[in-house]
Amino acid sequence: MQNIWQIIKISKPLHGLAAIIAFLIVITAALNLVAPILSKYIVDEIVNKTQNNGGDINRLIFLIVLSLGINLIGLGFTVASNRLGDIFAGKMRKFLTERFYDKVLTLPQLYFDTEISGKILNQLARGITSIQGFLNTSSNFILPTFLQAIFTIIVLAYYNLSIAFFTFLLFPIFIYLSYYSSKKWGEEEVKKNKIEDLYRSRIHEVIGNIKLVKSFISEKREFDFVSRQLDKSNEIYAKQSKMFHKFDFYRNLSLNLIIFAINIIVFYNTFTGSLSIGEMVLILQLVNAARFPLFGMSFIFSNIQMAESGSKEFFEVLNLTSTEDYKKDTVTKRMDAPTIEFKNVSFNYEKSNAVLKDVSFMINKQEKVALVGHSGAGKSTIVNLILKFYEPTTGDIFMKGRSYKD
Repeated sequence: MQNIWQIIKISKPLHGLAAIIAFLIVITAALNLVAPILSKYIVDEIVNKTQNNGGDINRLIFLIVLSLGINLIGLGFTVASNRLGDIFAGKMRKFLTERFYDKVLTLPQLYFDTEISGKILNQLARGITSIQGFLNTSSNFILPTFLQAIFTIIVLAYYNLSIAFFTFLLFPIFIYLSYYSSKKWGEEEVKKNKIEDLYRSRIHEVIGNIKLVKSFISEKREFDFVSRQLDKSNEIYAKQSKMFHKFDFYRNLSLNLIIFAINIIVFYNTFTGSLSIGEMVLILQLVNAARFPLFGMSFIFSNIQMAESGSKEFFEVLNLTSTEDYKKDTVTKRMDAPTIEFKNVSFNYEKSNAVLKDVSFMINKQEKVALVGHSGAGKSTIVNLILKFYEPTTGDIFMKGRSYKD
């Protein structure tokens, strides 16, 4: 859950808007429970009329109109929350892209030397999609699902403790099965993401260097490489699918068995007169409504695991150490008669031997110097050090006597 906490922290500027959306959705969830309760009283009025010649037509009309009014109010809250949800999604997408892009622009050149551009773009897209999906799930499902489950069980307990117990029993079963299956799915998703980064970045590089690929007649080799990676990805997906449907069968089996037991209790108590027809209708509607938080929990756990695995590389990039501050205002002055001096400079890339070792030289004003040597001797590295793409591992570089570090 480490990445989930990072998602919550990174979205702090949008917490206020998310809270408003959650508030509207909670009200909608509460209003959704009013309709089944009103239907109980509507049915009771009809039964009183048909069986006892009682019932109050004015009361019946009032309950029907009240039910319509509450549904319309709920519709208004739903439209408002959905509109705010769209605004939230746009702001979140902009916020996450800017955070990632800002970090990328401040990373050292060494990072880009070891990473493929297509992989970086894929990590950005997947990170935004998974984080945005989790936050939407949080505001739209987690709180309403939790509250609706509690309200449903409380109302059921008021009419029949046995029915409330069996309904409650569904939740730990669904939670355990959903958590376990989502966890296993997430573990495989991490492996699949690495393969996806590999073949998508390869496609990106091939398209960007298509002349080179064609000049070496490497089309078939590149196609076969991507095809093999897709086969590996499909193998993992097949494993995920098999596992998901197995646990989904267990979930639905437990749901059907417990609802069967609830139906026996409801119909028996209604038959013996312990429950009225209206109460039977209310209980059946509430039990049916309990399916929403149950399936909602399964959806929530799936999104949590997708966010956990999908945002992994996104946060790895954000947690890298920045070496530049491009937003900082700097004052530059033209330097007269400049000189460049390398003094005992050594340099090596990560996981490599020294490319330069104890190099010293001076380039004077208007002096032309040729760098000669075999491939890998360090010619490009010297130019990159002068351009300050890299920092020396040891030693120092001076421009007119002033250290490059300053």
